[in-house]
Amino acid sequence: MNYKTTTIRDLIADAQSRGTEAAETLKELVSATTVDEDGHEVGLSFLTIKKSYFQKFCPELLPKKKAKKPSMKELVMAL
Repeated sequence: MNYKTTTIRDLIADAQSRGTEAAETLKELVSATTVDEDGHEVGLSFLTIKKSYFQKFCPELLPKKKAKKPSMKELVMAL
């Protein structure tokens, strides 16, 4: 499975192959809601669901954070 190209169908297939725990986790993520600024309940976005699923079941496939480039101020102050 590739993090960038994973679709909801891929998550469903993976959850089915991993068993009950993964399937229940995916169901919980899809049914979870948050409250927006207007006070309305909204479901989690697919990106949030995908990231949470990957964090729990395959964290090694999550993209690695890139090293932060020095800012202009840091470059000048290093002179």
